[in-house]
Amino acid sequence: MPLEDLRLFAAVARHLSFVEAARRLGVPTSTLSRRVAHLEETLGARLLQRNSRRVGLTDEGERLLERAGPLLDELASVLDRTVDREEEPAGRLRVTAPVLTGSQRIAPALFAFAAKHPRITVELTLTNAVVPLVEEGYDLAFRMAPILDAELVARRIASVPFAVAASPRFVREVLQGRTRLDRDTLATVPAVVSRPGGTWQLRRKDGSLDELRPNERHTVNDPRVAIAAAVEGLGVVCAPLDAFTQQGDKLVRLTVVGRTVEPRELFAVYPSRRLLPRRVRLALDWVREHC
Repeated sequence: MPLEDLRLFAAVARHLSFVEAARRLGVPTSTLSRRVAHLEETLGARLLQRNSRRVGLTDEGERLLERAGPLLDELASVLDRTVDREEEPAGRLRVTAPVLTGSQRIAPALFAFAAKHPRITVELTLTNAVVPLVEEGYDLAFRMAPILDAELVARRIASVPFAVAASPRFVREVLQGRTRLDRDTLATVPAVVSRPGGTWQLRRKDGSLDELRPNERHTVNDPRVAIAAAVEGLGVVCAPLDAFTQQGDKLVRLTVVGRTVEPRELFAVYPSRRLLPRRVRLALDWVREHC
């Protein structure tokens, strides 16, 4: 049985589409169809149900993908490392990350990595938009959970502490000097948010999660600007704790009775475990260690 036939089958099975698998692999759709049919003949079993509109896995196809898929990934990783040997990593590293966490955590780690490997060129794009990695040609993205794209490989990098804060004037005039609020009060005071319609995640003492919808008074799509608005006394803001530390006494951290602000998980995501370039793999390991 040609190993290549098995690899092509796995690509079609994972995407449930001959067209999408052909696009990602860079081979003609007709070749995929012919090689998968050859594999089915070799095994004496139908692996895919297909018609003009959809592709589905048979029971035999599901079992084969479940057992062979991880082995194919592991084999590809072994071969990648063999080809890489011990050469100095080189080339362009295209990365996207959230604005605030990207500037405070990802950028310092990435550029320290670039300093260690002078043949690496970093191209870092800071944006809170979910950028399509394959279509835009990115090697790697850093995103806050949840990761909604099931086609991407996600690897946890760090847990980022979050907090709620307001300016001393806002605490004095609106909160009447209180820095410890109950949950319902926090939900009613004016807030500056960077995700319209979003919620703030609070953890109860019993471990259960409480989603609080803030009273959106001002909205801006950049969390750094949201923090600046809070400094001006325009409302409370929820953001990474690191950002508040940089503001010194311009912001006062608030606490919520019976609850703590839930940290957010930071993930590295990339299109596939297969053929992950050495420069990307090394950068990923470096950021995970130094972020």
